[in-house]
Amino acid sequence: MKYLKEIILCSLIITAIIPTILSAQTFDILRPPMPDSLFLRVQRPDKDTISVSLSRYRVAASTRPEAKAFINGKSTKIYPSGAIVGLVDLKPGINVVRFTVQSLTGDSLWQEFVIQRPELLKTSPSDTLVIEEVMMEPSTNLWLNSDDVLEVKFKGSPGWEATFDIPEVESGLPMRELLPSETGGLGGVYVGRYKVKPTDELMESPITFYLRKSFWSKEKAYSKGKVSILPKELPRVAEIIGKRPFLNASFGEDRLGGAKLGFISAGVLVKITGKIGSQYRVQLSEQMQAWLPEEFAKLLPPNTPLPKSLAGAINTTSNETEDIITLALSNKLPYTSEQLINPNIIIVDVYGASSNTNWISLQPTIKGIESIVWRQVAADQYRMVVTLKHRSHWGYDIDYTNNTLRIKIKKPPVIVSTDSVLTDITIAIDAGHGGDNNGAIGATGALEKDITINIARYLENLLKQKGAKTILTRLEYNGPSNNERIDRILSSRANLLVSIHCNSAGDASDPTAISGVSTYYKYLGYKSFADIMNEKMLAIGLKQFGVIGSFNFMLNLITQIPNTLIETAFISNPEDEILLLDHDFRMKIAEQIVKGLEDYIKLNAEQKIIKTNY
Repeated sequence: MKYLKEIILCSLIITAIIPTILSAQTFDILRPPMPDSLFLRVQRPDKDTISVSLSRYRVAASTRPEAKAFINGKSTKIYPSGAIVGLVDLKPGINVVRFTVQSLTGDSLWQEFVIQRPELLKTSPSDTLVIEEVMMEPSTNLWLNSDDVLEVKFKGSPGWEATFDIPEVESGLPMRELLPSETGGLGGVYVGRYKVKPTDELMESPITFYLRKSFWSKEKAYSKGKVSILPKELPRVAEIIGKRPFLNASFGEDRLGGAKLGFISAGVLVKITGKIGSQYRVQLSEQMQAWLPEEFAKLLPPNTPLPKSLAGAINTTSNETEDIITLALSNKLPYTSEQLINPNIIIVDVYGASSNTNWISLQPTIKGIESIVWRQVAADQYRMVVTLKHRSHWGYDIDYTNNTLRIKIKKPPVIVSTDSVLTDITIAIDAGHGGDNNGAIGATGALEKDITINIARYLENLLKQKGAKTILTRLEYNGPSNNERIDRILSSRANLLVSIHCNSAGDASDPTAISGVSTYYKYLGYKSFADIMNEKMLAIGLKQFGVIGSFNFMLNLITQIPNTLIETAFISNPEDEILLLDHDFRMKIAEQIVKGLEDYIKLNAEQKIIKTNY
């Protein structure tokens, strides 16, 4: 009995200290350990020499909290975490940034970095003929069709006569020198245009530029981008291929890849009318075009019939989890979709289709659809408008079975327990970044990937306690691609998706001025989900950064499941970083996400009728 009492006592002591040990270990994982002696750990810049085109640059480092810190000789605040942040001004050319830290005893450490900023463009001297590569257009390869307008440009010596040649097409085409008021004060910028004629032909040739001072004095240069003029070959038909292909709204790009119209099924046929760089121009209708990355296009032989079809009957079926709408077509045609709210509506536009829809069969077993109507909004654009009975959008998928278009509309989940509304609800949890992708990095060296998986694990445990089912898109050690994460989410048939991230200020932003929580959505039907999550996160004292729509992140682009991305706080802000490093605060984040999920389910799920026998 004596030994039993000692064993019980030891068990109680271990039980009491394990949470403290785990908390300390977790904290050590989330940021590098702090040495006992003076140290200097620089996070930004992350190399001895970097090049940026900014007028100022955000820097970050860490040291012991009781030390003194200086950036380029100017005293800088050290936060309780040891974080040092600042914003340095950059002049054109070479900039040296020096971090210095000093202990209470007078010992000091320093590191220097070089930041190169390109020299500002200047007007070239007029007395020497020169054509510069900078600003020259076209800078990428082009495919042009009849009636397309080719726009060209270069920068050179001001005040002279500029022309361009399209080899084997036209020569001596005039260019106009822009006024300094049109270029921000820069002289010697010349522009020109040419409208392609049906008889023009050209295969992969650069544009030739001339700058002439006199008959004997002229300068010649060639564009980097090569031009193909293909009125006899365009339009071409391409088959959409690849893993989760998508259409872009334009050929512009940003860090998220450019604005996307949405995913589209492999096997769809599209009409190609041109190309800029690595993106094909797709003519969806007379009024609308899109852009298709070349990796998702398989060009079919010339003279392949252009994709078009009569749109036949609309039919409906239903299963346990979905209402399904089918539209008969003779080709797999491209489509886009849109969500509306109040009432909840799904709009599907099919391009290249003309109506031959003589009936719409809305079966009595279809409980979630109020109505389906079609409209011929243009000669080559057929629209289906589906009005739902659901209180919110719960997701839909569009694909093809042979040449039949299918719209699979998810039914709301059912609340099956009075103890927890989350019972049997499946929640997909995406911890941002992972593996070799660290995500954003705080001044202390804390990694976004570690913080997000830590919060995700807390969330997973809390949800399981509530009776929910969970699916994690990644574990502590791996970093699957976005396509792999989406595969995992969709195969799990999850009801809701939450993606957890830490935000970071831009390279030229003041890290102390930007903080707080933000939530993101792509489609209007999922805004209410982002709103609820934002509200819950504000309740723990975070500042408001906003609810942002039309967000182009891949996981927000899926229509099959209500989703939101939560940027919990700014890891670039030293005060927010302190919160993110705190075990209790990360637990609060997870708890608030659970509350948000509960509120969303209560508002929008179906209530199962539970009969009581008396």
